[in-house]
Amino acid sequence: MNRKSLGPLGPRKTLDDLVCERIREDIVNGALRPGESISTTEIARQLQISAMPVRAALTRLEAEGLVVIEPQRGVTVSTISPDDLEELFLMRSRLESLAAYLACPHLAETDLQQLRDLVEQMRQSEQTSDTKGWAKANERFHRTIFSATQRRRLTRMLSHLFNEGKRGRISLRNDPGHMRRRNGEHESILKALECKNAELAERKMQNHLVTAGKETAKFVAEQQEQSSGK
Repeated sequence: MNRKSLGPLGPRKTLDDLVCERIREDIVNGALRPGESISTTEIARQLQISAMPVRAALTRLEAEGLVVIEPQRGVTVSTISPDDLEELFLMRSRLESLAAYLACPHLAETDLQQLRDLVEQMRQSEQTSDTKGWAKANERFHRTIFSATQRRRLTRMLSHLFNEGKRGRISLRNDPGHMRRRNGEHESILKALECKNAELAERKMQNHLVTAGKETAKFVAEQQEQSSGK
C-alpha cells in the first residue's frame, strides 16, 4: 500500500461522542422535551450498547446545560425559560457579531455564493411555509460565517450557543412572520459581507440576533402562559 496516497483521517469519534451527539440532537430538535425524564437503561437498550457510554454522554450534556442529573431522581431534560433564551441570544449577538467581523475578509467568492444560495433557500421556504427547510438553511447560513472566522474556539462556543437556542426556535415554527423578518435581516448581513464592510456586517449581525432573541423570548413566554392557562 502506498502510504503517501492516504489522506488524514480527521478527528475520530468515540462511542461516547456518538451517543452524546444523538441525545443532544433529540433535545435541541424537541424529540426530548424540557422536563422529560431520560432513562439511561432505555437509551442503552435502544442503541444496543452498555450503559457506561450513555452515562458519560449525559454527564457531558449536563455540563452543556441540556440535562439535569439529580441523585435518587435521575436525569431530566433541562427547562429553558424566556429569560434563558434572551440571555443566549444576547451572548450570541456579542460573539457572532465578532464572527461576522472576523469572517468578512476571509470569505471567498465560493463562500459568498453559498450564502446567497442559502438566503434564496430561506426565501423559498418562507413562500412555501417550509419551516423545517428554513431552519436547516438558517443554520447553514450562520455556520458558514462561523467557519470563515478560522477561529476554532470562537466557532466551538458559537456552535454550543446555537444548539442551546434551537429549543426556543422550535416554538417559532408557529409564528408566520418570523421567517419573513429574519430573511430581511439575513439579506442585510449578506450585503455587508459582499461589500467587505466588516464594521457594517458586525452591526447587522448584532442587531439581527438581539431582535431575534427578544422576539423568541416573548413568543415562548406567551406560549407558556397559554399552556398554563393564565
